[in-house]
Amino acid sequence: MGAVVGQRTTVAAVAVLAGAVLAVSGCDATTGGSAVAVTTTDAAATEALWDPCTQISDGVLRQVGVDPSTRDNTISGVENVEGWKLCSWHDKPVRWNYALGVWATSHSIEETKQDHNNIDFADVIVAGRSGVQFKRAEDSHEEMCYLSFPVDGQSIEISIYKTVLTEDRRAPCDIASAAAEILVPIFPAQ
Repeated sequence: MGAVVGQRTTVAAVAVLAGAVLAVSGCDATTGGSAVAVTTTDAAATEALWDPCTQISDGVLRQVGVDPSTRDNTISGVENVEGWKLCSWHDKPVRWNYALGVWATSHSIEETKQDHNNIDFADVIVAGRSGVQFKRAEDSHEEMCYLSFPVDGQSIEISIYKTVLTEDRRAPCDIASAAAEILVPIFPAQ
């Protein structure tokens, strides 16, 4: 039973993260159930994005509270999603409490604000850098939180997704804010 719940939770987390990417990137899932990108972001712009997988050290990840060995650089199992670079980690290898995602995107914060799936925007300042905090409209259980910061023509987002059976009682935005205090100083200059 525990393994089944864990698998369902993992699948749900991946689906939520992928949904966030598809919603913001303008993908269309009406062609036989497979997502078809409808953006005009080019591969060169994607390649130029800051790469969280190579720029965040294992030491920083441990300081943030995630296990470097749990790294995943795919979005729903798909590598090289145009307009995005993602790296995510769990707080522990098995029976994890939350996933931390760090997303670099060519999409602006204004585009994120225009997506009706994103709600409850609030301005934040973390480690001296201005950004926004927001949630997803479908998150009725308050398991997710996003922080987004403009960075030299791109945005870098920090996301937290908590599992249903978490032992961590902190709110997702509290976890995201604590992670951001450590991560934001290593982001590229504005």
